[in-house]
Amino acid sequence: MRIFMKPLRTCLTVALLSLGPFSAASATAADDTLSVKDAERLFAAEVLPLLKSKCFACHGDDPKGIKGEFDIRTRAGMLAGGESETAALVPGKPDESPLYQSIRWDELEMPPKENDRLTEAQIALVGKWITSGAPWPNEEAINEYRKQAVGAKGVRAVTSGGLSQEWIDRHYDPEDLWAYLPIARPQAPQVDGHRSDNPIDAFITRTLQAAKLAPANPADKRTLIRRLTFDLTGLPPTPAEIESFLADDSSQAYEKLVDRLLASPHYGEQMARHWLDVVRYADSAGFSNDFARPNAWRYRDYVIRSFNSDKPYQPVEQPRFSARLSRSANAALRTANRHRSAVIAI
Repeated sequence: MRIFMKPLRTCLTVALLSLGPFSAASATAADDTLSVKDAERLFAAEVLPLLKSKCFACHGDDPKGIKGEFDIRTRAGMLAGGESETAALVPGKPDESPLYQSIRWDELEMPPKENDRLTEAQIALVGKWITSGAPWPNEEAINEYRKQAVGAKGVRAVTSGGLSQEWIDRHYDPEDLWAYLPIARPQAPQVDGHRSDNPIDAFITRTLQAAKLAPANPADKRTLIRRLTFDLTGLPPTPAEIESFLADDSSQAYEKLVDRLLASPHYGEQMARHWLDVVRYADSAGFSNDFARPNAWRYRDYVIRSFNSDKPYQPVEQPRFSARLSRSANAALRTANRHRSAVIAI
């Protein structure tokens, strides 16, 4: 990787290349030039969030630790260029701008890690912004442009917090917010060669056929009992259980196997593992103050019992989000209520 050590490239390289790869081509074309307002809108909605996520760690987040004295938090900082005093930005001329050269990985490579490189589309946005004069509106205008962009591009969602305004006030494609959409009941597709009564398999078969793939053959009984037992209990079947299943030639052999595994106490233990991961369960606090949570196990056992007793989702989770429980609430509800934000206080 080649970077200007003293010149602006130490930072430019570290900051600019925090952007990524890109096809150079048409960023300098005249028809890529935007009006001032459109260029400001592009900067606020697309370019500035890229700079913050890719470059600010070395060139802005810590004013006392800015590398190479190259501060890219402002347009003036980019034009100053840090130690090298060479402007990283040449408004109207992306191909002459070290910033743009760096994110394209031409002679410079910024950001230096392959996984952090910008996509072609992202680089094109930066190039279009520079071609249009690289305007940098004030903070009030930036916030207003971002709100407009959110409304135009997708569904606006305000989160509970984050490192910057871009994290807190975000926009999403509607399909990415599927968890908040009404449940849809699409008709199962009619597929030639579909050999299952389960409508879910019809969707799978359609996708396989579109990809010119054939479904796997049905599993033999020995494979089936291993898969089911591992999936439902997290444990392998015993030799005796395998032999019993292989010897059962009845039409209900599979159903009996599933019923037996669902009735096992290990079923609740296996399912609770995934649930507890999601709610960030732990027996200690972690991080620097790794103090023990001596009663954390109560919530763990509550979740296991809930799965083994077939308790529906809402009764399991609702107590955890209730601000207050009545005095008549039983011990199980109080245990669930006290587990909040991955901290168990009992």
